[in-house]
Amino acid sequence: MSQYLGQMAKKSFWNAYDHLGGCILVNLFWSLLSLPWLGLTALLLTLSWTQLAAGRALVGLMLFMVGIQQLMVSPVSAALWAVTARWVHYGGASGKEFFRNFKKFFLRSLCLWLFFTLIAFLLVLNAAFYHHLPEKFSFLGAFAAGLMGWAYLFLCLVQVYALPLLVQEDLTVKSVLRRSALLVLDNIWYSLCLALMVFAVLMAGVVSVAGLLFLTVGLAGVLTNTGLREILRKYEPEKRRPGRRNWAEIRERQGKAEEEPRGWRDLWKPWEK
Repeated sequence: MSQYLGQMAKKSFWNAYDHLGGCILVNLFWSLLSLPWLGLTALLLTLSWTQLAAGRALVGLMLFMVGIQQLMVSPVSAALWAVTARWVHYGGASGKEFFRNFKKFFLRSLCLWLFFTLIAFLLVLNAAFYHHLPEKFSFLGAFAAGLMGWAYLFLCLVQVYALPLLVQEDLTVKSVLRRSALLVLDNIWYSLCLALMVFAVLMAGVVSVAGLLFLTVGLAGVLTNTGLREILRKYEPEKRRPGRRNWAEIRERQGKAEEEPRGWRDLWKPWEK
């Protein structure tokens, strides 16, 4: 598993480095169209702070994560994820692709957003209910609230793969949820590390504000798309089928550049090959 994590981190860096200007552009588009979700995020972060100040740590933390969640799976985010998925697969994507993909994935990404938000709120409400059980049931309440916390963690991990699977595989909502859950169950450690990296990137944007509006959501799109691409290699056969390719395979490869090895020399001296 460590080799997949290393490759994911390395390739995410180079994909972001190669398309830094594009990340800023699509992040600007995202910021302009995401005002309702940004407002909801601000409201949830405020509510989480009040819960933390009142000593309800679990409920406050879950509300905080629900707020961050709004940045990850909205219909506008699906358009950004679709553009960054093209870069991750070494293809080209212009600014027009953002708006075309916004229309293409709008309904499915809206359903995903509603699903994740509804389940998250139900888990938060359940955690708050169990947290306020009478004193004689305090142990049972703490245990049940803890289960809600673990269930929410699993939901967050599933969400990390949702948009990358949607835009890369063009799946139905049901297939996205099923495959995301299976990937998490089969790759717990990898999924947790990927989620922590995405969380760190988004938190840097939330803290700085300017980073969120201009860059960090684009970086999160590159990171999660690269993360999905690398872990799916685990399920590919070690050697591809020999012989000639059929026309379907040839068409699939059209418009995609071959992946080239990169090293730190390319960062310091990009003119040298």
